Amino acid sequence: MPETRLLAEIFDKEWRKVEVLIGEKNMTIGKEVVEFKAISDLELTQCAGRECIRIKAGREIYLNFGEKQRSVLKFLAFNMKSDKFAVYFLSPALRGGVLVSDSKWDKGYFSITESAVWFLSPERQIKIPFSSLGSVSKDKRTVGDKQRLVLSITHMEGKEVVTSFILCPETTLELLQEYLKRILEQQKPKEKLSELEEQILTMVYTGLDSVNIESILGISTDELNRIYEKFVSLGIARVVKVRKEIELTPKGVAIVSESAKKLGGGKGG
Repeated sequence: MPETRLLAEIFDKEWRKVEVLIGEKNMTIGKEVVEFKAISDLELTQCAGRECIRIKAGREIYLNFGEKQRSVLKFLAFNMKSDKFAVYFLSPALRGGVLVSDSKWDKGYFSITESAVWFLSPERQIKIPFSSLGSVSKDKRTVGDKQRLVLSITHMEGKEVVTSFILCPETTLELLQEYLKRILEQQKPKEKLSELEEQILTMVYTGLDSVNIESILGISTDELNRIYEKFVSLGIARVVKVRKEIELTPKGVAIVSESAKKLGGGKGG
């Protein structure tokens, strides 16, 4: 984007108009200069009834660029502080375990910031917060007419489990896998789960409700509630009904994924 002068709105207790000058290395918002490399987080969001871009650069700034919103977001996503790796990506590849038939490989970048990973291409900018990551492993997939090693990343999109694939040189793939594993390790609950608790997590993941879980496992409502409370306190589930039905968070999905690998003989990366 060449040096561009835009009229935008900034939120500061209320929306007010402001001139924004977007340069090669920074943007000037009114009289405030924001270096692109100082931007540690970025997202398209809603604020005070308007769609806007939230920019975290020391403080949080909310800007509405109207019809230029998407092009500004794309430019900032490519230029903010991050580690970028040239890759091909397929996102989403699977949704709820089912192949997404119309999804296509994109050539672009896998970008890692302080709090999220991004898939970036000229057409798409997909943000996955660290808190939404579920698991990471190597997989073999047919790309073109060849079997290729890819990095498989599960993450939450709303209430759905989505899987995305990254295709890149094997040395880069190893580096990215180790990096993402460290992130996931930091998010794991400190307390280990019992075999029964892992079994209950898997049942919740497959969609069983409390009544069915109690019936199948032969446990009481009080016992199941105590286990649910533990899941919630560990951050691997959240309450969705007064009867204390729960749904898994990405941390919970990661535990189920690891548990399935153990049962399957530890296949994958």
